[in-house]
Amino acid sequence: MTRIPCDVIQDLLPLYYDEICSESTKQLVEEHLAVCADCRSALEQMQSSLNLTLQEKELNTLEGSGLQNIKKWWSRTRWIAFIRGMIVAASLCGILIIGYWVLFRWNIQPVSSDQIKIFDIRARSNGEIAFQIQIRGGYAQVKNTLKDDGSYYITPVHPLIVSKRDKTNTPVISGMYVNPLNLRAYYKNHGKDTEITSIYYGSPDQPILIWKKGMALPAGD
Repeated sequence: MTRIPCDVIQDLLPLYYDEICSESTKQLVEEHLAVCADCRSALEQMQSSLNLTLQEKELNTLEGSGLQNIKKWWSRTRWIAFIRGMIVAASLCGILIIGYWVLFRWNIQPVSSDQIKIFDIRARSNGEIAFQIQIRGGYAQVKNTLKDDGSYYITPVHPLIVSKRDKTNTPVISGMYVNPLNLRAYYKNHGKDTEITSIYYGSPDQPILIWKKGMALPAGD
């Protein structure tokens, strides 16, 4: 039988390796491989090359999946960081706003008694206690407190820090009228029936006495 040239066999090796050749061709190739070391070596190299290609393909697939996972993780991390940043920024803004109101707008600080002067206290014919108030430094509003013993406090308050716009070096003078009977009626309507026994101006810690039950006051309208 005539020996088939190696180049012909090596052209048939891909078909033989993929098992898509006819039985006669397969037999012919195997008979040649049995006696030809060069063609066997060529087949082994083909097998190694194809196996390496498959391994590289699998490796590329794994690397691609890894890159996709890293990309997804990075995107998720960026969103988490963004959301956290928004929460922190909103919290800081809230703290700043609350701090501003506490320091400059929220009237919680009683005016010191040394900034207050009370004069011209008198009893009016309609039962009111009238008096004049002089306050240095300005104030925003007053808060009223009735104690269980009948002590009534009128407390001027201002923010912890008075702004330059609200602060004034010129004393503020104003008049006030308080009727003990009307005050009792008001508090009675709100569930507290307590006789007004004394009236103070200023905080309960530093009160200035205006009137006390039984105290004689000058008459005047």
